[in-house]
Amino acid sequence: MALLPLIGPLLSLFRRRGVEGVAQDATEQVVSALEAFLHKDEEAAKLTADYMDQARKHDIATFDAQDRFANRMRACVRPACTFVALCWYVYARANGIELQPEDYAIIGGILAFWFGFRPFEKRR
Repeated sequence: MALLPLIGPLLSLFRRRGVEGVAQDATEQVVSALEAFLHKDEEAAKLTADYMDQARKHDIATFDAQDRFANRMRACVRPACTFVALCWYVYARANGIELQPEDYAIIGGILAFWFGFRPFEKRR
């Protein structure tokens, strides 16, 4: 990552002068591909944030305060999934069932959601 600060000036140098012996359009293609590669993580993060924002707006738009049954059903999905996953973990440990790395990833993700990310998100 020490090369990252040097890439910007290098790209501008290629854009201005080109490389001798190489066609100008080939240089432009290399520069544009390199720029796209360097910015793809930023674009993916922005796209993910946009999807999360759309999901939140959808939840707000479909919320009906008068429909208590639907609100209770919506509210119990995450806790129900959490209890099922944790009960599976306890059952597997108590009965000597060997868990796969994927099982630990799911359980860790659930615990991180409830006890890691969720409290910080609710503070906002």
